Amino acid sequence: MNTVLQIAAAASRQIETAQAAVTHNLANAGTTAFKADLLYAEQGYSKSGEMGESAVDFSAGNMAYTGRDLDIAIAGDGWMQVITPSGEQVLSRRGDLRIDPNGNLVDATQNQILGEAGPINVPADSQVTIGADGTVSFIPRGETALGTVITGRILLVNPNPDNLTKGLDGKIRADAEANLEPAAEVQLAVGALETSNVNPIASMVQMIELSRSFESHIQTMKSADELDAASAGLMRLE
Repeated sequence: MNTVLQIAAAASRQIETAQAAVTHNLANAGTTAFKADLLYAEQGYSKSGEMGESAVDFSAGNMAYTGRDLDIAIAGDGWMQVITPSGEQVLSRRGDLRIDPNGNLVDATQNQILGEAGPINVPADSQVTIGADGTVSFIPRGETALGTVITGRILLVNPNPDNLTKGLDGKIRADAEANLEPAAEVQLAVGALETSNVNPIASMVQMIELSRSFESHIQTMKSADELDAASAGLMRLE
Protein backbone atom coordinates (compact mmCIF):
# COMPACT_ATOMS: atom_id res chain seq x y z
CA MET A 1 0.00 0.00 0.00
CA ASN A 2 1.16 3.56 -0.71
CA THR A 3 2.97 4.91 2.38
CA VAL A 4 1.00 8.18 2.38
CA LEU A 5 -2.26 6.26 2.08
CA GLN A 6 -1.22 3.93 4.90
CA ILE A 7 -0.35 6.79 7.26
CA ALA A 8 -3.58 8.68 6.48
CA ALA A 9 -5.69 5.54 7.00
CA ALA A 10 -4.04 4.83 10.37
CA ALA A 11 -4.57 8.46 11.43
CA SER A 12 -8.23 8.28 10.41
CA ARG A 13 -8.75 5.24 12.62
CA GLN A 14 -7.18 7.15 15.50
CA ILE A 15 -9.53 10.06 14.92
CA GLU A 16 -12.62 7.82 14.78
CA THR A 17 -11.69 6.32 18.15
CA ALA A 18 -11.10 9.78 19.62
CA GLN A 19 -14.47 10.97 18.27
CA ALA A 20 -16.20 8.05 19.98
CA ALA A 21 -14.53 8.95 23.28
CA VAL A 22 -15.50 12.63 23.01
CA THR A 23 -19.08 11.73 22.04
CA HIS A 24 -19.34 9.45 25.09
CA ASN A 25 -18.00 12.22 27.31
CA LEU A 26 -20.51 14.74 25.99
CA ALA A 27 -23.36 12.27 26.53
CA ASN A 28 -22.33 12.04 30.21
CA ALA A 29 -21.64 15.73 30.85
CA GLY A 30 -24.63 15.74 33.20
CA THR A 31 -23.92 12.40 34.91
CA THR A 32 -23.09 12.66 38.60
CA ALA A 33 -19.34 12.13 39.29
CA PHE A 34 -18.65 10.89 35.75
CA LYS A 35 -14.95 10.61 34.83
CA ALA A 36 -14.04 11.61 31.29
CA ASP A 37 -12.33 9.25 28.87
CA LEU A 38 -9.09 10.44 27.31
CA LEU A 39 -7.19 9.26 24.26
CA TYR A 40 -3.48 9.76 23.82
CA ALA A 41 -2.34 9.44 20.23
CA GLU A 42 0.46 6.96 19.81
CA GLN A 43 3.41 8.80 18.31
CA GLY A 44 4.57 5.75 16.42
CA TYR A 45 1.21 4.81 14.94
CA SER A 46 2.51 5.36 11.40
CA LYS A 47 4.90 2.46 11.95
CA SER A 48 2.75 0.13 14.02
CA GLY A 49 -0.69 0.97 12.69
CA GLU A 50 -2.06 0.48 16.22
CA MET A 51 -4.62 2.61 17.97
CA GLY A 52 -3.81 5.24 20.57
CA GLU A 53 -3.73 4.52 24.28
CA SER A 54 -6.94 5.19 26.20
CA ALA A 55 -6.94 6.64 29.71
CA VAL A 56 -9.28 8.22 32.24
CA ASP A 57 -9.34 11.70 33.73
CA PHE A 58 -9.70 10.97 37.46
CA SER A 59 -9.75 14.64 38.46
CA ALA A 60 -12.66 15.72 40.65
CA GLY A 61 -15.65 17.50 39.19
CA ASN A 62 -17.20 20.59 40.74
CA MET A 63 -19.46 20.41 43.78
CA ALA A 64 -23.12 21.25 43.36
CA TYR A 65 -24.81 21.96 46.68
CA THR A 66 -28.29 20.46 46.95
CA GLY A 67 -29.06 20.64 50.67
CA ARG A 68 -30.40 17.08 50.56
CA ASP A 69 -29.36 14.99 53.58
CA LEU A 70 -28.51 11.88 51.56
CA ASP A 71 -26.51 13.67 48.87
CA ILE A 72 -22.77 13.39 49.48
CA ALA A 73 -19.64 14.32 47.56
CA ILE A 74 -16.09 13.21 48.29
CA ALA A 75 -14.02 16.28 49.12
CA GLY A 76 -10.75 15.83 47.23
CA ASP A 77 -9.25 12.42 46.51
CA GLY A 78 -10.87 9.14 47.45
CA TRP A 79 -13.57 6.65 46.54
CA MET A 80 -16.44 4.70 48.03
CA GLN A 81 -16.65 0.95 47.62
CA VAL A 82 -19.97 -0.26 46.26
CA ILE A 83 -21.60 -3.49 45.11
CA THR A 84 -23.28 -3.39 41.69
CA PRO A 85 -26.70 -5.02 41.11
CA SER A 86 -24.78 -7.93 39.51
CA GLY A 87 -22.82 -8.46 42.74
CA GLU A 88 -19.44 -7.04 41.65
CA GLN A 89 -17.46 -4.83 44.01
CA VAL A 90 -16.23 -1.63 42.33
CA LEU A 91 -15.30 1.95 43.21
CA SER A 92 -17.56 4.97 42.90
CA ARG A 93 -17.76 8.66 43.74
CA ARG A 94 -21.47 8.88 42.94
CA GLY A 95 -23.21 10.27 46.00
CA ASP A 96 -26.90 10.60 45.08
CA LEU A 97 -27.90 8.15 47.80
CA ARG A 98 -31.25 6.80 48.91
CA ILE A 99 -32.75 3.94 50.92
CA ASP A 100 -34.21 1.12 48.84
CA PRO A 101 -37.32 -0.88 49.88
CA ASN A 102 -35.09 -3.40 51.67
CA GLY A 103 -33.44 -0.73 53.79
CA ASN A 104 -30.15 -0.79 51.86
CA LEU A 105 -28.22 2.43 51.31
CA VAL A 106 -27.82 2.65 47.52
CA ASP A 107 -27.02 5.26 44.86
CA ALA A 108 -29.28 6.29 41.97
CA THR A 109 -28.03 3.39 39.83
CA GLN A 110 -28.81 0.86 42.60
CA ASN A 111 -25.18 0.26 43.56
CA GLN A 112 -25.21 -0.78 47.21
CA ILE A 113 -22.94 1.32 49.46
CA LEU A 114 -20.45 -0.68 51.49
CA GLY A 115 -19.55 0.12 55.06
CA GLU A 116 -16.37 -0.87 56.88
CA ALA A 117 -18.27 -3.86 58.31
CA GLY A 118 -20.26 -4.73 55.18
CA PRO A 119 -23.32 -3.35 53.36
CA ILE A 120 -25.11 -0.52 55.15
CA ASN A 121 -28.72 -1.15 56.07
CA VAL A 122 -31.21 0.95 58.05
CA PRO A 123 -34.78 0.29 59.21
CA ALA A 124 -37.58 1.46 56.95
CA ASP A 125 -39.07 4.90 57.61
CA SER A 126 -36.15 5.99 59.78
CA GLN A 127 -34.46 9.39 59.53
CA VAL A 128 -30.96 8.88 58.13
CA THR A 129 -28.00 11.23 58.46
CA ILE A 130 -24.43 10.95 57.15
CA GLY A 131 -21.42 12.58 58.80
CA ALA A 132 -18.40 14.12 57.10
CA ASP A 133 -16.33 11.07 58.05
CA GLY A 134 -18.88 8.73 56.45
CA THR A 135 -20.63 7.71 59.66
CA VAL A 136 -24.24 6.69 58.93
CA SER A 137 -26.77 7.05 61.73
CA PHE A 138 -30.53 6.92 61.93
CA ILE A 139 -33.39 7.85 64.21
CA PRO A 140 -36.04 5.10 64.27
CA ARG A 141 -39.58 6.14 63.45
CA GLY A 142 -41.29 7.64 66.47
CA GLU A 143 -38.03 8.29 68.34
CA THR A 144 -36.33 11.60 69.15
CA ALA A 145 -32.72 12.58 68.49
CA LEU A 146 -31.84 10.91 71.79
CA GLY A 147 -32.62 7.58 70.13
CA THR A 148 -30.04 8.04 67.36
CA VAL A 149 -28.33 4.80 66.35
CA ILE A 150 -25.02 4.55 64.46
CA THR A 151 -25.32 1.77 61.89
CA GLY A 152 -21.90 1.95 60.25
CA ARG A 153 -19.36 4.04 58.37
CA ILE A 154 -19.13 4.26 54.60
CA LEU A 155 -15.99 2.49 53.39
CA LEU A 156 -13.87 5.34 52.04
CA VAL A 157 -10.58 4.42 50.35
CA ASN A 158 -7.83 6.29 48.55
CA PRO A 159 -5.94 3.99 46.15
CA ASN A 160 -3.26 5.20 43.74
CA PRO A 161 -4.95 6.22 40.43
CA ASP A 162 -2.31 4.15 38.61
CA ASN A 163 -4.00 1.06 40.05
CA LEU A 164 -7.43 1.97 38.71
CA THR A 165 -9.05 1.19 35.37
CA LYS A 166 -12.36 2.09 33.80
CA GLY A 167 -14.26 -0.68 32.03
CA LEU A 168 -16.39 -0.39 28.91
CA ASP A 169 -19.38 -0.44 31.27
CA GLY A 170 -18.11 2.76 32.93
CA LYS A 171 -17.28 1.03 36.22
CA ILE A 172 -14.03 1.88 38.04
CA ARG A 173 -12.08 -1.17 39.16
CA ALA A 174 -8.96 -1.53 41.29
CA ASP A 175 -6.21 -4.00 40.47
CA ALA A 176 -4.59 -6.44 42.90
CA GLU A 177 -1.93 -3.90 43.88
CA ALA A 178 -4.41 -1.22 44.99
CA ASN A 179 -4.64 -0.22 48.66
CA LEU A 180 -8.31 -0.55 49.58
CA GLU A 181 -7.92 -0.14 53.32
CA PRO A 182 -10.16 2.50 55.00
CA ALA A 183 -8.60 5.96 54.61
CA ALA A 184 -9.36 8.33 57.49
CA GLU A 185 -8.19 11.34 55.44
CA VAL A 186 -11.05 10.97 52.96
CA GLN A 187 -13.89 13.28 53.94
CA LEU A 188 -17.38 13.93 52.63
CA ALA A 189 -19.29 17.09 51.83
CA VAL A 190 -22.87 16.41 52.93
CA GLY A 191 -25.74 18.00 51.02
CA ALA A 192 -23.72 18.22 47.81
CA LEU A 193 -23.05 16.20 44.66
CA GLU A 194 -19.94 15.99 42.51
CA THR A 195 -20.65 16.94 38.92
CA SER A 196 -19.12 15.31 35.85
CA ASN A 197 -15.56 16.46 35.13
CA VAL A 198 -16.37 16.79 31.42
CA ASN A 199 -15.99 20.32 30.04
CA PRO A 200 -18.80 20.50 27.44
CA ILE A 201 -17.43 23.55 25.62
CA ALA A 202 -13.91 22.14 25.37
CA SER A 203 -15.33 18.79 24.24
CA MET A 204 -17.42 20.46 21.50
CA VAL A 205 -14.35 22.33 20.25
CA GLN A 206 -12.40 19.07 20.30
CA MET A 207 -15.15 17.34 18.31
CA ILE A 208 -15.08 20.06 15.65
CA GLU A 209 -11.29 19.83 15.40
CA LEU A 210 -11.43 16.05 15.09
CA SER A 211 -14.09 16.26 12.36
CA ARG A 212 -11.99 18.69 10.36
CA SER A 213 -8.90 16.54 10.80
CA PHE A 214 -10.83 13.45 9.71
CA GLU A 215 -12.05 15.19 6.56
CA SER A 216 -8.49 16.31 5.83
CA HIS A 217 -7.15 12.76 6.11
CA ILE A 218 -9.94 11.40 3.92
CA GLN A 219 -9.02 13.98 1.28
CA THR A 220 -5.37 12.97 1.60
CA MET A 221 -6.29 9.34 0.99
CA LYS A 222 -8.30 10.30 -2.09
CA SER A 223 -5.40 12.34 -3.43
CA ALA A 224 -2.93 9.52 -2.76
CA ASP A 225 -5.22 7.06 -4.53
CA GLU A 226 -5.51 9.37 -7.54
CA LEU A 227 -1.71 9.77 -7.66
CA ASP A 228 -1.30 6.00 -7.56
CA ALA A 229 -3.75 5.61 -10.44
CA ALA A 230 -1.98 8.32 -12.47
CA SER A 231 1.41 6.73 -11.82
CA ALA A 232 0.13 3.33 -12.90
CA GLY A 233 -1.24 4.90 -16.08
CA LEU A 234 2.12 6.49 -16.92
CA MET A 235 3.90 3.18 -16.38
CA ARG A 236 1.54 1.46 -18.82
CA LEU A 237 2.25 4.16 -21.44
CA GLU A 238 5.97 3.52 -21.10
